[in-house]
Amino acid sequence: MGILHYARVANYGRFYNDLKEISKTNHKPAWFMFMDAGVCALRYTSGLQDYLNYRFYEKKHKERKEYVSTGDEYKVYKKLASIEYSDFFSNKLNFHKNFAKYAKREYFNPEDSYEDFEKFLEKHPTFIKKPIFGLGGGDVEKLSVDQIKDKKEFYEKLKENKEFVEELIIQDERWGKLSPNSTNTIRVMTVAVNGQSRIMFTAARIGSGKSITDNFHQGGQGVLIDMETGKFVGNGIDKKLNESECSVSGVKFDGYQVPYWEEIKQMTKEAALVNDKVNLIGWDVTISKDKGPLIIESNRGPGWDLPQVLLKKGGKYLLDEAVKEVEAGRLNV
Repeated sequence: MGILHYARVANYGRFYNDLKEISKTNHKPAWFMFMDAGVCALRYTSGLQDYLNYRFYEKKHKERKEYVSTGDEYKVYKKLASIEYSDFFSNKLNFHKNFAKYAKREYFNPEDSYEDFEKFLEKHPTFIKKPIFGLGGGDVEKLSVDQIKDKKEFYEKLKENKEFVEELIIQDERWGKLSPNSTNTIRVMTVAVNGQSRIMFTAARIGSGKSITDNFHQGGQGVLIDMETGKFVGNGIDKKLNESECSVSGVKFDGYQVPYWEEIKQMTKEAALVNDKVNLIGWDVTISKDKGPLIIESNRGPGWDLPQVLLKKGGKYLLDEAVKEVEAGRLNV
């Protein structure tokens, strides 16, 4: 893939329309910003979304070069998040097998028997359907047995569409109140090498209330979390860079204390050592009512849009430090 791949698949028409909207407030011609984005692609290996996410249209070279671009991610993750281990993490069935201690929930593999599927539905009449492979929270559905007209047909479709079902997570009331209709998550980014791990970034992703997923790419909001205290810092920010002081349910973001914070840190640091051949992982954590913190999924080579949008500055210093540690074979802890 690489930056040339992203250039080929980019939606230039939509991008130009976004620039026209920005032009109304910053008074720079859309055509000028479009050309500038091309310069950024060549100079920083950045993508069109990078240009928008990081407000490159209002930044100078000194600031732009501090950002982890799409091209930077691709280059670094070839070494630190080898595609050789993609199936270990990205295949969600494998994730459940490899990280059962931290996933803490039941699931059904469609390769198993129809009788086992019926037993799963008896135990979990409301459940989550997901693609076995997928990013960004897309195609995730909350379903109930009552919605299934033909169980046998549904079972066959799971196999055909490469989907599976898993136990519905009931959120801890303190955590769920931020957005009751979404599964809100905590993104914990870890770096690991030679039996050592540490946390390099933490943030919350709070749902908009319009979707079961909280994802930043599905209309949710991101909020920084202080890594030491587990408290939210500042406002929530969505993908379009709109800021809010409160969640959709009216809970004030700044100062909110994440429950089980020490347990969350310990859990993700342990999980990072299950396979430290992949050095950088983004863990999606939620807090359940009856099982406490649990990991929803792992992301090999996590994206840098959420961290850098929330930090409001480039995060290359964080990535560079991790690269140096991995190359040295030990962490600076």
